[in-house]
Amino acid sequence: MQATPWQGHTGHLNTGPSKWWAWGLAIFMGIWVFMSLIGVIISAIIPYDLLLDGWDPEEPGEYPADGTSEEQNEWNSTKEEWDSHVALSGLMEDLEEMKPIQIVTGLVGCIIGFVAVVMLIQQNPTGFKVAYLWLGLSTIGQLWMHFKMQATMSEFYSNIYVEESDSFVLAFQSGMQIGGMLVCNTMLLLIIIMCSMKSQDTQLVEESGFHRKPIQPSDPVEPQP
Repeated sequence: MQATPWQGHTGHLNTGPSKWWAWGLAIFMGIWVFMSLIGVIISAIIPYDLLLDGWDPEEPGEYPADGTSEEQNEWNSTKEEWDSHVALSGLMEDLEEMKPIQIVTGLVGCIIGFVAVVMLIQQNPTGFKVAYLWLGLSTIGQLWMHFKMQATMSEFYSNIYVEESDSFVLAFQSGMQIGGMLVCNTMLLLIIIMCSMKSQDTQLVEESGFHRKPIQPSDPVEPQP
């Protein structure tokens, strides 16, 4: 009986892009979106306007210029507590006013991020474009919240005694926070770009001779009697 002819090595196989470039990004974004949703929920349930309930300091009134040193010291202490109460009350009111916008922007970002995750799991190339949109909106929302919070805190510190050195430290911390946020989002942008490019690569794998299928002859040879 004649042996089946062997087909030699022909080159490479096109295996297509790895699915894990999209799946890995989907897992990463899923964790990020979940943590963002937790933050939105916490912000929604914090009753800023009720945090100062039970703290009702006495208004100091006029300074006792003709009073004793003990009365003047007591007035100074009462005045300091009253100023702190007024400043904190204003801060809590500002935070409560910011809450609706913070919740809406957070939920919109979570919804867009969830859509991107689902599309990436399904290997839909549009999922990467939605991921870009999610990152852009998230960055804008974070910057807006930071500058809004910075303005609120500046107004708060202007109502209490803050040394010049403390003001410099606060400004430095604000700059560091903005820089850290931009660096983090830039790294995430690079990750999305890399995953998007790799998901379009055509991977050529050298074909193994051990897995080649033999060619069936067109005219089978009959065995000789």
